[in-house]
Amino acid sequence: MKKLIILGLIAPLCLGLAQALDDEHRGSHASITMNSDSPNENCTDQLRVNEAEFRANMRDEETKTIPNQPLTIKGEDNGGIAVSTWDSPEFSLKLCKQVAAADEATARKVLAETHLEINGSQISVQVPKEDDFVLGTLIVVKAPRNATLDLHVQNGGVSLNNFTGTAEAHAQNGGISLRHSSGKLTAKAENGGVSIKDCGGEVTAEVENGGLSIALPEHWDGKGLEAHAQNGGLVISVPKTFNGGLEVAALRETSLICRDDICSAGERSVEGGHKIFRMGGANPQVKASTENGGIIIQERDHHRGEL
Repeated sequence: MKKLIILGLIAPLCLGLAQALDDEHRGSHASITMNSDSPNENCTDQLRVNEAEFRANMRDEETKTIPNQPLTIKGEDNGGIAVSTWDSPEFSLKLCKQVAAADEATARKVLAETHLEINGSQISVQVPKEDDFVLGTLIVVKAPRNATLDLHVQNGGVSLNNFTGTAEAHAQNGGISLRHSSGKLTAKAENGGVSIKDCGGEVTAEVENGGLSIALPEHWDGKGLEAHAQNGGLVISVPKTFNGGLEVAALRETSLICRDDICSAGERSVEGGHKIFRMGGANPQVKASTENGGIIIQERDHHRGEL
């Protein structure tokens, strides 16, 4: 399989990996785009593979239903996972797949051999071993309320949108998006960013070599948020009517910029080599920090494209 050229999660903040790789044999370029925040469940809207030099471009999908149980889901290399909660008591797993190949016969063969592999509680994607095609996959998961998930991607993205439950998301060379979700949520990204918007519960985020973007609700419902970026910047957007506690920290040598009227509600200090911005009391529910990256604190909705 020819390797990915551009892979992304389309959201106001782009979280996926963008990288250029040359195919030694063809010298061509391909793009695979995942739009996991689309309200439309149609695979055509959620996954697109563009490869001008291959004549055949075909898509297919596969859906399976399995009982509620703790699941470990691994995306195919260069593939993504998108999760939401629904009202049914079981899981729905849909594999969106699209391939660009030299001819229709090859494309059909690749699609037929690309499928979900279910081994007890282990979910993965099986793909053919040939190398003369470009393949994009996205696992769309509808989970029962309060489900438990362990999610892994490499060179791809993870999206939790309107999810309620327990989930750990791990991304290497890709990003993670948590939107309108609550429960016990953990996001760990290496060489990719993390975006958190309008969430609640107990949320932990760790980013290595990537940015962190947080848009807070007016009130954090639950234990709280603790987020840290290593070698990446932090943008945090705070509603004017935010009534919770917030603590933002950066190394003394890095910049901490506060914009808009929200700044008057907080206090700045320098403690133990760190710049600190606090608002809402001594025991904040929301803590965010970064090393080797600057911080911007701004009033939410005043800035276009914040998330």
